[in-house]
Amino acid sequence: MFLDFISRNWLVLLALAGVVAYIIYLTITKQWVKVREFAYQTMLLAERTFANQDGEIKFDFVVRIVYKYLPSWFKMFFTEEHLRRLIQEWYDLAKDFLDDGQINSSS
Repeated sequence: MFLDFISRNWLVLLALAGVVAYIIYLTITKQWVKVREFAYQTMLLAERTFANQDGEIKFDFVVRIVYKYLPSWFKMFFTEEHLRRLIQEWYDLAKDFLDDGQINSSS
């Protein structure tokens, strides 16, 4: 039964193993730090560029720019919606840190 599942879904399992291996690689080499730093820089750019605009316009701008920054093959496994959630999380952490210099959910 288990071997039948593997034989029917070997390609999906192989792709999943590749994604997991790449995420581990990114974690080890701190590539996510570069992506997060780029996202923060883009957030500042959006704030300066669209200062009087709605926050959703700024957020969409950041998501689009950072998503374009990701390697194209990685986009097959990492959707723009995943990135939206991640950028929102990073924004919340930055906002929390900026209010009192600590990440403590005090914003």
